[in-house]
Amino acid sequence: MTTETELIFSPERTSNSSFHVFSSKKISRRRIPINQPPKPVSCRVYRYFTPAATRVANAVSVSSKTFGVALESPFYTKTIASTYWDQCFEHLECLGRGSFAEVYKVRHKEDDQLYAIKRSLTKFRGKSDRDQKLKEVRFHETLATHQNILKIIHAWEERERLYIQTELCRGNLLEYAAEHQITQPMVWHFLYQTSQALDFLHSLFYVHMDVKPENILITNDGILKLCDFGIVHDLRSPSTLAQDGDARYLAFEVLSGMVSPAADVFSLGLAALELVSDYDMPINGDVWTDIRELRLPNEIVSVLTDLELKELLFRMIHSNYQSRPTAKQVLDSPTIREEICKMISPFAFDQQRHERTLSPMHESDSLISHGCRTPIKKAKRPPNYGGYHDEHSDDEMKQLSIHDHSQLTPPPPPVTGDPLRIRLFPTDSDDETNENHVYLRKSPLKFKFDSSSGAED
Repeated sequence: MTTETELIFSPERTSNSSFHVFSSKKISRRRIPINQPPKPVSCRVYRYFTPAATRVANAVSVSSKTFGVALESPFYTKTIASTYWDQCFEHLECLGRGSFAEVYKVRHKEDDQLYAIKRSLTKFRGKSDRDQKLKEVRFHETLATHQNILKIIHAWEERERLYIQTELCRGNLLEYAAEHQITQPMVWHFLYQTSQALDFLHSLFYVHMDVKPENILITNDGILKLCDFGIVHDLRSPSTLAQDGDARYLAFEVLSGMVSPAADVFSLGLAALELVSDYDMPINGDVWTDIRELRLPNEIVSVLTDLELKELLFRMIHSNYQSRPTAKQVLDSPTIREEICKMISPFAFDQQRHERTLSPMHESDSLISHGCRTPIKKAKRPPNYGGYHDEHSDDEMKQLSIHDHSQLTPPPPPVTGDPLRIRLFPTDSDDETNENHVYLRKSPLKFKFDSSSGAED
């Protein structure tokens, strides 16, 4: 009996004239009839794979307590083509989009509450890519018990994409700094709240690796929350390679493979310098190297009139990572321990509105009496506006506390003659242009997308 293998490779299945003919170029010139080689008998591959029609793409939880459990909801019907993401949530707007994911503001149909959902832009590229994304969920759930870390509600995968549902915040620090004045007392409070999150994270032997203003969110009450745990490094797994974060805030020793909690402290200090000076941190070039060697541009140094804050920030960005303070030592700074920890957060949106609308006839009213949760934002300052740095001296700010509503003064008008920002990193065209070329500060973009686009798979 002839086997299937013999049928495929048996020479008897081909004629003598066509068995050795696999090139047709010379034969076509000689006008010889071309006989193509026969097609081999194919194996029955379909028996070893599951037909696509039998694979069900239901929403499956990837949260720790309910891992692998199919999601259930009175608004979710598995038999129809629409996804859990489309059936159970009302998509209000796209809050932002990055290289790997997009964040939407949604309303849950079950409890009618507002949430934020981070949705992967592309499907899983394979098992390793899926494992990396699920690791972010595990890290986030471990750390989300702290008040200064973004709270995760649930996470699931559907049709080979990851969805992470979290609490909804008002915005991030980069957007806030584009429309509000960041004073030195506010930088102290920024260090106080963010250092608490980092101290908790470092106590669990984790390094965030991507501390920057975009990854620090603000709630209505002014609570700062650290987010985005996609490249968190576990110090207890030395064999795992750490991923580099944003180059603008990256510590120099990370490039040589030295990863420690001091890298997060460096990024925090550099983010504080950017907020207080409104200076665009470079992504590479000579200025990038100068900053890491403590040769800071005059635009940053001239703003730091608080000597204690200046000394602390310079220690946080020290070139030697062993000379930097820990997050716990930042919290033990005298100003934070004695003053800042007892103050109300200056980042509160409701408080900002109350301060702007305060009048003598309502001085005795409480903050709750106004009751409006929609803040009236100040006009966005020009890109090169830096006059607010000279609004008050440090001693005046301590006496004129930002929480003393009766002594608040309106911000000064923009300085028309303020110098432009110096170019931070070279490009290919720099060789043909003047080295002193200058640029304006780029304001962050807010992405707005049609809610219907999020429903497409």
